[in-house]
Amino acid sequence: MKTNRRDFLKAAAGSVATAGALTLSPSYALASDEGAPFAKDTMVKFYDSTVCIGCQACVVACYETNFLNRADNLNKPKEERNFIENNDVIPVLADEDKFNEKAPWIRIEGLDYRLRTIIRKYVDENEQSHFIKQNCMHCKKPGCVSACPVSALQKDKDDGVVTYDPNRCIGCRYCQMACPFNIPAFEWHRANPKITKCDMCRSTINPKTNDFDIDEQGNATYKDNPNKGTACTKVCPTGAVLYGRREDMLALAHDRIQKSKEKGENKYYEDTARGESVLGEKIYGGTGELVIAAVDFRKLDFPVDKIGDRATAYKSEGIQHTIYKYGIAPIALFTALSIVVRRNVKKHHEHEED
Repeated sequence: MKTNRRDFLKAAAGSVATAGALTLSPSYALASDEGAPFAKDTMVKFYDSTVCIGCQACVVACYETNFLNRADNLNKPKEERNFIENNDVIPVLADEDKFNEKAPWIRIEGLDYRLRTIIRKYVDENEQSHFIKQNCMHCKKPGCVSACPVSALQKDKDDGVVTYDPNRCIGCRYCQMACPFNIPAFEWHRANPKITKCDMCRSTINPKTNDFDIDEQGNATYKDNPNKGTACTKVCPTGAVLYGRREDMLALAHDRIQKSKEKGENKYYEDTARGESVLGEKIYGGTGELVIAAVDFRKLDFPVDKIGDRATAYKSEGIQHTIYKYGIAPIALFTALSIVVRRNVKKHHEHEED
């Protein structure tokens, strides 16, 4: 089949135009929000480790709300799901290590597909116990949202909640690899696996709303429905975990630290090297989970030095957007391919003439 110069140039121009249109699509044209403040109504959870007694009422409430008692079919008990029951997929555990859906206590070592939040225990050199609550950090610039190729994970621009749509999820696990806190849990047991992570109960009991007040304890109280809020914050008996506006929760955290200093207790750990006394204020560019504790955050399984204070998504998206800006990369690629094709066509015609 012979290709004349006019047809060749038309095809090359069409390819470049198509590449340019794809490049300027909304998914690639989003501007970076680095340096911008958090939205005014950003909602967060505030956890004070020194107040936590390790009762794990929050774990049970989360499990019941988001796994056992949901009205949809996203998460169902074991007997109602299509499990792959063999020793190669599900490891055989000792009886004392098996998951007890009625009392998932301290023996749980990490987040898995059944749990969106857990309480873990650290015992220091003085045999003192310290607890830490682990769940999605709802980062200002979530690596999971940036990495997801199908937009199954999205960050609400108004309240900052990182939501998850399992109907879009393809189980690629990019979110797992992109999350610096190692939060998304994968359903290894399923033939069509998804992930599990905290969405601040958005999909169950805590629909989006900005119509609330802050009570004396710092919790958000809703005017239209006092039962709204996250499952974990609603059941905590000591006020160790609270839910409210980020600016209010951050002020509350600093107030507790300051009052502790004034009393001469100094019971809260402060990362003076990094200038962060409230975990989540700076780490990874800021998060929707604020934590204060009596011990170094590193001992509570937060590798703060490795994570740093800048979200990696800024760097990855910066590189991507620079390369694809104005269609530079596709145009350069198709130009190079056009030159190669044109040379080959020319050689082919010369060979035919010979």
